[in-house]
Amino acid sequence: MRPPNQLPVVLNNNNHGLLAIQRSTLDVLQLSSDGRLIKPFRNVLILVNPVGGKGKAKNIVQDTVIPILEAAGATVTVKETTHRLHAEEIARSMDLVYDVIATASGDGLVYEVVNGLASRSDARKALLTPIAPIPTGSANAVCTNLFGVKDTFNIHLATLNIIKGCRLPIDLCSILILPSMTRRFAFLSQAIGLMVDLDIGTENLRWMGDTRFLVGFLKGIANNKGAFCRLRLKVVEDDKQDMARKAKERIQQRKIDGDDVAPLTNQMKNMSVDGDTPVSTNDDIPAEHEPPTVNEEPTSSASHPIPKSANANYVPDHGPIPDAQPLKYDETWITIESLPKKSSIKPKNSTQSLKAPSKASTQNKWVDGQGILYFYAGMMPWVARDLMQWPVSIPGDGLIDVVVQSVVPRLTMANAIAGAEKGETYWMDCQYYYKVSQFIAENLDIENQPLFTIDGEAFPFESFHVEVHTRVANLLSLNGDFFTSDFLKKPSEKN
Repeated sequence: MRPPNQLPVVLNNNNHGLLAIQRSTLDVLQLSSDGRLIKPFRNVLILVNPVGGKGKAKNIVQDTVIPILEAAGATVTVKETTHRLHAEEIARSMDLVYDVIATASGDGLVYEVVNGLASRSDARKALLTPIAPIPTGSANAVCTNLFGVKDTFNIHLATLNIIKGCRLPIDLCSILILPSMTRRFAFLSQAIGLMVDLDIGTENLRWMGDTRFLVGFLKGIANNKGAFCRLRLKVVEDDKQDMARKAKERIQQRKIDGDDVAPLTNQMKNMSVDGDTPVSTNDDIPAEHEPPTVNEEPTSSASHPIPKSANANYVPDHGPIPDAQPLKYDETWITIESLPKKSSIKPKNSTQSLKAPSKASTQNKWVDGQGILYFYAGMMPWVARDLMQWPVSIPGDGLIDVVVQSVVPRLTMANAIAGAEKGETYWMDCQYYYKVSQFIAENLDIENQPLFTIDGEAFPFESFHVEVHTRVANLLSLNGDFFTSDFLKKPSEKN
């Protein structure tokens, strides 16, 4: 029998050998950077989708995750989902007694938990319970954003995050679907056009894991089918150079304010349950500088201040999220419209380098008459391991990053695949990028494009209205932030 102070770790090699970390449970729990407050002995609810992805979630949780959590002194409750939206039902009705909700599946289970918590009468209190994903599904964007591309499927790193992760406040989008007046919440994305086909058109390829999305993308650019819609955007920022500069300056400031990552974090990287994850060579996880414990109210910091009206008698809002109402646009909003009939504007070939901005890309101005290949709105940098669609997305900034990709020759999109993982498509002339606080999307061709997606889930598309609820939900992160991409580490280009 293994002593309680030894944590089993499966190394990423052909022998799948075991390495027992000879540290006491207390040492493991305190391996955060100096001064970081981490609640020990957490009470963890694990929701398991036994049929998600490649169907390995149940075995991974039983054989790997639970032994590590119990060795760390955590109290673990496991519930398996049995039907669609079961996790949402659990989150909507459960007692708020857990320090962490862990989801063993893909992004779909996170979506269900978010909607369950957000629909409660005490939603703002319920959403303080952080979510920690365990990557066992075919779509694991949250894990990519937390751990990086190379460690997306690192089960041990995800389990370590449950034990000692810090609170990462994130925004949620409220989507009001018309005419049904159905309301859903999103933590990741809303899509029209090609990206819809990529999601729901590859359901039969789930056995391929996240490779199915690349297959779907290749199929989509082969068809090169435009999306006919009208977009009304309440734009806050649209200068690509400025948006990139601000995102990079934020990372530099975190390095100045932060400290080194705990040694155990680097030891736990590069490890895999089944050997499928490539060995990572990037140990540069940025340091945490905002250290609330998991079960406390969010505290004030330089980057996330409490409102000035707060005082010693401040009472947090633990009530519901207000009902959604159709948005009203005015002349300050911009309108982008693709035409149901063939445009007179000929798609232009792009030979620009994806690694640096061109003069046209920094101007970022839509020209009426261009066709829309896809519309993609997001809240995190990566939507998949091979696509960093929103490289300047900042957690908790109260804004939605919006991409409008114009119709271009197939070769242009095919050439962009190589740089998509690194966010290099951001600089493409044909990719229009905005930070918005609200938007409205209207379908101009309901018969031929009946659906749009929210976090990869399909819904009828006539029109939908989207607004942001700032920092209302929480994830766990080993450093209190998303993984720092190479895109943000590079110096800003000068005009």
